[in-house]
Amino acid sequence: MKETERAATRRRWITLGEVVGILALVVSGLSYWDAHQERTVAAKATVAAPPRASPLLLVATVDAGGDRLALKPAAAGQVIQTQTIHFPTMVVAAPVDTTGNARIDASWFEAGLRMALKGAKLHAGRHRLSVVIETSFVVGDVATTDRALYDLGYSLHARLLRPDVVTLEGLSLVRRGGGDLQALADARFVRSLPKAE
Repeated sequence: MKETERAATRRRWITLGEVVGILALVVSGLSYWDAHQERTVAAKATVAAPPRASPLLLVATVDAGGDRLALKPAAAGQVIQTQTIHFPTMVVAAPVDTTGNARIDASWFEAGLRMALKGAKLHAGRHRLSVVIETSFVVGDVATTDRALYDLGYSLHARLLRPDVVTLEGLSLVRRGGGDLQALADARFVRSLPKAE
């Protein structure tokens, strides 16, 4: 009788050991499944999230002997689609649009600048003209718009018996987005004019 009791106890211990083993196997399987689900969700979120567009910063290259600035993004992966350039209202009243060929031509504002400076004693040399540039650009598959105030660097070269020549030199960011940038560009232009003596 004692032998059969011992055998029954052994069977119970084996059964209990099997139960513990099965529980350990279930727990490790659940842990593996949970980790797999987390990786799957994280991978889907990474794929689904659009690429984060870094702010647009335009850089300019002088072309055509100073008659044109070719514009391009400083960051790789940004592709300019269209641009609208707003000059100070006293210089050019209507904005200029470009598509695919990002640039600023001196001919767009040269005559208006001469008229705005008529009577002002602006000396030959380097000057700045504030412009608002609205740019539609693409990063990956995401289309984005940037609106910023830039200073357009130019120089005036005096000529005998003819109007001064405007030569473009470069572009620098003043401020990005927000507020009435056109009014700010207009105010900066008025402040740049020489004071009447």
